[in-house]
Amino acid sequence: MKIFREEIDDFLPQKILDFHVHVFPEEIMPPDHEGWSAGGHRIRSYTLDELRQDLADLYPGRECRAVCFGTPHEELDSIANNEYVAEKCDHKRFFPLRLIRPEDDPDAVRKDVLGKKFLGFKPYRNYVRKADPEEVEVFDMLPDELMAIADELGLIVMLHIPRKQRLADPKNQGQVVALAERFPHATIVLAHIGRAYYLKNIVGHLGDLAPLPNVYFDIAMLNHWEVLEYLFANVESHKILYGTDLPIGIAPGKSVEINNQYTYVTPAPWELSISDDHDKLVFTAFTYEELRAIRKAVERLGLSKQFVEDVFFHNGMRLIEQVDARIGGGD
Repeated sequence: MKIFREEIDDFLPQKILDFHVHVFPEEIMPPDHEGWSAGGHRIRSYTLDELRQDLADLYPGRECRAVCFGTPHEELDSIANNEYVAEKCDHKRFFPLRLIRPEDDPDAVRKDVLGKKFLGFKPYRNYVRKADPEEVEVFDMLPDELMAIADELGLIVMLHIPRKQRLADPKNQGQVVALAERFPHATIVLAHIGRAYYLKNIVGHLGDLAPLPNVYFDIAMLNHWEVLEYLFANVESHKILYGTDLPIGIAPGKSVEINNQYTYVTPAPWELSISDDHDKLVFTAFTYEELRAIRKAVERLGLSKQFVEDVFFHNGMRLIEQVDARIGGGD
């Protein structure tokens, strides 16, 4: 709370919509599964009740909402996870997206969306069974039959870009452009700014994507103020969405750039991080490091209070309200 009071409280708007949250019950885990690693901390569930408490703890005095979807790992029960998300999200404070696998039956998916009022899809590269995960392509994750449903119903597609170069990969860029143009009524949200966690990965790589009216960018887990500054300066502000990647966002740690690469630094060992095994550092949550970076980018660019309110709340709510009106989720 010292960090919140001194660095965040006077910057943060009164209403917050987190557009990128994973929730899942323990029932989706096989009995012998070691659990999901949130910044090096193994957990077997992250319930909506836990999310409510974390939102209250992270943002004291704020009105908080969230877009929620399951944890997309191939070995876990995505059907049960989707059921949990649909049941727990009320379309007032919490809003559901459906995990999709490329082999899902399109008729069943369409029926599921309309019956359970999912606002869109969450594909993931792990659902594409290729020997080398780095060879997975956007088209593999989003078959035309499923994108046609997103287009017909005007759904949101939360896309975690594959391939080693992420946003900078020409094939990724070309396939996102193709999907956006062929399915203009679907909204494609590039999670983590297309996984552009370090500056070289974003500079010069927004040119084909930024002009597309139905391509948006969430900034979940972005701790790098220079990346955020570049995004804020080069993309229309209404297409930028605040997100945290909870429950990872509540874990202690920070994303850092080293020699045109990125890694995480965490107090606990994590397969994605360098860990502080000498206990040299005192950490705060990834989310607070993200908020620090957002504030610095906003202040360096001289952006308005309205910009901040839009990114944290209004941009995402406009998308949600549009889809809810089409599928009747807000009834």
